[in-house]
Amino acid sequence: MSKLQHLRGLQAGVVLAVLATLVGLVSCQDQSTESPSAERPGSVGQWEPTTQLASSPKLLSLGQSTYEKHCSACHGLDGRGTGDAAYLLYPKPRDFVGATYRLVSTWEGIPTDDDLYRTISRGMPGSAMPSWAHLPERTRWGLVHYVKSLAEHPITIAPTSEGDAASGVIQLTSEPTFDHDARRIATELFAKGCAPCHGVSGRGDGTQEQFDDKGFPIRPRDLTTGVFKGIPTAEHIYRRIVGGLPGSPMPQSGYLQGDDAWHLAHFVLSLSSEAQRRRVEMLRFRIPVVRLAVIPTHPDDGLWTNVPRTNLHMMPLWWRSQRPEELTVQAAHDGHDIAFLLTWFDETHDHTALRPQDFRDAAALEFSLSDDPPFFAMGNRGEFVNIWMWKAERQADLEPVFQDIDNQYPNIGIDAYPNLSRSALEQPTRNALTLHSDSTFVTGWGAGNIVSDPTRRSPVEDLTAQGFGSLVARPRVDQMVFADGEHTTGTYRVILRRSLNGQGAHAIDFDPGSIITAAFAVWNGSAGDRDGKKSVTIWQELALEP
Repeated sequence: MSKLQHLRGLQAGVVLAVLATLVGLVSCQDQSTESPSAERPGSVGQWEPTTQLASSPKLLSLGQSTYEKHCSACHGLDGRGTGDAAYLLYPKPRDFVGATYRLVSTWEGIPTDDDLYRTISRGMPGSAMPSWAHLPERTRWGLVHYVKSLAEHPITIAPTSEGDAASGVIQLTSEPTFDHDARRIATELFAKGCAPCHGVSGRGDGTQEQFDDKGFPIRPRDLTTGVFKGIPTAEHIYRRIVGGLPGSPMPQSGYLQGDDAWHLAHFVLSLSSEAQRRRVEMLRFRIPVVRLAVIPTHPDDGLWTNVPRTNLHMMPLWWRSQRPEELTVQAAHDGHDIAFLLTWFDETHDHTALRPQDFRDAAALEFSLSDDPPFFAMGNRGEFVNIWMWKAERQADLEPVFQDIDNQYPNIGIDAYPNLSRSALEQPTRNALTLHSDSTFVTGWGAGNIVSDPTRRSPVEDLTAQGFGSLVARPRVDQMVFADGEHTTGTYRVILRRSLNGQGAHAIDFDPGSIITAAFAVWNGSAGDRDGKKSVTIWQELALEP
């Protein structure tokens, strides 16, 4: 045996040993489940069609109107993946005109109608593509056929054949048992064919210099996080292993079929837990808003112990591994006022945005003002949403030590006025204008800008929007939302309160016994989140107890 062969043998042995250790660790991972108070919508069955609907003019018209309302903001009206929100998203939205799809069930890389239906229904974890499973099945079929109609070339499936010249839909063989021998085979297959990209441990730490078909950087999947773009079952992972992901560096492995492909699919699934895989699914929950004699007024109020918790799943629009996976929501009303408690994990307390390199932590609630909700990201033209946004630095402004630019840059007056002969009144006058009640010479404050008003008493901005670029603050007189936020032991707890009845135009009203549609967002300042770069939920349901 040559020295090179000997070294390769040692390397392979190390790879197998690490993989075996990893599998042992994965088997001991936390298997905790959702909060029992939260409904558990969304399942493999919900992502599968119950019937096949052929294209028709009515179905195409339904698909077009739904696409324009819910999809065009990201994918563009023309379907080329260049909508108004595309610059905020990573990975980028799919180009439906070029029609190169990732999740396919055919040898030619062409999606079946069922493939498109599943992706629309489930969304695509690892990207900003949300789940649309709450839409009626007919509406989802309308989207399938309308999206197909945008393709530059017709999407047709070749006849199914097997053998060396396989074509059409990939046929599955019988699924074998994943026993000890099967695991050994899969470990060897992974070390040989998958580890160069996905890494020895499966954490995506192999080859990093990779690009997709559009030239955008792309990274191998960390298989230990439970993030699967396709449905995380052995059957669908089998198809990804055999058919690859078109347009990505994930190749087709036509030679790897039958039991070997099944073994590898089972092995890949074993690298993550069911709890991990469920946390990345964009599910829709019904959040109970219980009725209490008196609502809590502080995050630490003991009354919250009697209020159910709902753990919502968060999706970063600019995808990253370090992200808030869940947002815990509690809600209560007393017939007059309503309160929400938001809790999420964030190691850093980013509560200042005075320096250009600083970004604040924040959280927001968005409410649909209609029974037929608009696009969950900022609404649509003519379809307003009401947004309550809490900001950590607004909270810091209310603390006893007032947060001001003078505290961050104590010599700003000297830096700006180096002339020693200047009037002694210049700097004190500037502070008086900022800290006291004279808005004559503070333009933003005098114009009614709520951000510029140093007399405000709430760290929340009550806003309204009707699509991208339309976000505005509601009038100062209508700013009736109050909040209090705490950051301790790496966790935020923020309470937001308001009367059930809104004041002024485009304010949400909460009627006991009703269902309100709401979405949530979180900004992590240390990760550079700001404006549209954030983690979001899809539309959720608030059920107000009568």
